[in-house]
Amino acid sequence: MTMSPFPARRASASASPAGGRSARIGGVIAGVIVALAGVALVIWPFFSASWLLVLIFGTAIIANGIAVLVRRGPGSLVGGTLLILLGVFAMAFTPTTASVLVTLLGGFLVVVAIGWLAVGSRLAGARPLVLIPGILLLVAGIVALIWPSIALSIIAVVTGVVMIAVGVMIVRGAVSVRRTPAAEETIIIVDRPDAGGAGGASPVGSSDR
Repeated sequence: MTMSPFPARRASASASPAGGRSARIGGVIAGVIVALAGVALVIWPFFSASWLLVLIFGTAIIANGIAVLVRRGPGSLVGGTLLILLGVFAMAFTPTTASVLVTLLGGFLVVVAIGWLAVGSRLAGARPLVLIPGILLLVAGIVALIWPSIALSIIAVVTGVVMIAVGVMIVRGAVSVRRTPAAEETIIIVDRPDAGGAGGASPVGSSDR
């Protein structure tokens, strides 16, 4: 019995030129959009962050209002209508809504910071560094309470820089993508004697490598 390996190449589905090109183009477009959003946050921090924050908040409130209306339970008409009106009002008065949300966030940070410092003060003797997060939270909360627009602008600038970096990395990753090489397959042919004594070649298996 003799075996003869014949290397052959089988086209891989992931190696389709059209599919790879589409993936690269999609990655580049996504990276550019993320980077442009980051640039907008850096150049117009308060306006962009306010618009984005209020858009997310207003959309969530309106979606909850629609969900309440769909339930058709007791008071669902009144509750759903009020939520929808609240969402529309929040999106109509963007600066006011953004300032209120940042102020609420500042109050929440102050409460969390006080709790952190109260618990961390018991461990300050052995681990003084445990107080640092509480102090940072307290400072951030006070800034958000006193100067909500400045706090939102700082958050927007930091977020914008991060988004620009992420967008650049997405674009670089999409451009550097290479097509997946075709899978290589080895076909092994075994000579088997038939009933008349003559040898016949038949493929018995294959293996990818």
